[in-house]
Amino acid sequence: MNMATDIFPARKNLLTVYLLIVLCIVFSLLPAGFDWSQVNPRGSYAEGSRIFQIQFGSIFLIGSWLAWRHQYWSIIHLRNLNPFLILFVLYCATTILWSPEPIVTLKRVIQLVGLIIVAIAISPPIGHPRQFIDTLLATFTALILLSIVIVLTMPNIGIDAQLNHAWRGILPQKNGLGAISALCAIFWVRQIFEKRIPSTICIASVLFSLLLLIMTKSTTALLVFLLCCSLYLLLRKRHLVGLFDGSRLMLVIAITITSGLMLFYIFESRLPDWEEIFYPIHYFFNKSVDLTGRTEIWELVLLEIHKHPWLGVGYGAFWLGEGSASQYIIDFLHWVPLQSHNGYIDILNELGFVGIGLFIGIMVFHIVNLVRFIKVDREDAAIHWILFIFILISNISESELFRGISFQNILFIFSSVIISSRLTVHRIVQADATQSTSNITRGV
Repeated sequence: MNMATDIFPARKNLLTVYLLIVLCIVFSLLPAGFDWSQVNPRGSYAEGSRIFQIQFGSIFLIGSWLAWRHQYWSIIHLRNLNPFLILFVLYCATTILWSPEPIVTLKRVIQLVGLIIVAIAISPPIGHPRQFIDTLLATFTALILLSIVIVLTMPNIGIDAQLNHAWRGILPQKNGLGAISALCAIFWVRQIFEKRIPSTICIASVLFSLLLLIMTKSTTALLVFLLCCSLYLLLRKRHLVGLFDGSRLMLVIAITITSGLMLFYIFESRLPDWEEIFYPIHYFFNKSVDLTGRTEIWELVLLEIHKHPWLGVGYGAFWLGEGSASQYIIDFLHWVPLQSHNGYIDILNELGFVGIGLFIGIMVFHIVNLVRFIKVDREDAAIHWILFIFILISNISESELFRGISFQNILFIFSSVIISSRLTVHRIVQADATQSTSNITRGV
């Protein structure tokens, strides 16, 4: 069988893949049922609203159908997935045995499995190699355009008066609009270099995205944009291949951070605390150095971690509102938090050291794949690097990674599976080409 002739997606597959990506992004960002009068994250995150279940249940069914229609490639991609991701999901399912809310834990596991199936279904050669990023750009741009319309026509919905009149547009929170505005600006910068769209349209789109980013008043999104845009411009440089590839870039970043900590330790004989680490944010952006009270929640969650450090409390079973395992935090704060505002602390709390170890394995394997992917498609690899850095940084102050059907969790799982599939297809095509050349040489 000539595998090289079987890697081009059919048109009907492309349309289904577009639909799956758009629906996943839109449903993860907008309120369940598109009801802005009932914007309550607990409804879809803790208990699960019926509309929310119908929305993503339909996506999982379509994704499963598409993956089943292409069983050959689906099985190949499943075998070549990040092995730590598979182990992570299996361990999450195991925590049902000691979870205080086993039904909730089961639902969260089903969501993870569903997202992985959809990710396999949209991966090449079922979908186009660059279809994921192109669809993200189109979806983000549409959401931004709708947001500006909402801000101008319905300011009571589009502007958050309680948060210094920050723009949130069509999204329920300003941070969500800030995140997609930052990514959208970077994606449009990419289009300037790709030259597939007139440069005037690309530049105007970049400026428009930056306008919304500024008006959201999201410091995290602005910082991430500045860092990720700089990294993108560096990573896409082809003359850096071999001399300064992705692995060496990560090494330089690690050395820089380590050197800074060592210098601080030499002069102060101790490591910096949170206030000193985030002082530049306070100085330049007038932002509270305690991350708007987040560190207080972190300290309370650490008390819970000490009770079950190795196995965790149970996947997705802690932040479930009043009457749940997080009740002591609610009593202390006198309000109802639904996350610790740190994705890494939440993973440690829910899955223990075993879970955080598997999580680290996922990240390391993903980095290795990203480095390999640079040699296959440097332009696309640069964007996937940006998504990875964006997610890692954002989850320091927000908790979305591996938390159900959340925007950043979808981005990471889709990116991870797509990169693995593209590397797999690349290896198959290369092997097939080598075999064909060998046959020609031997006169077969």
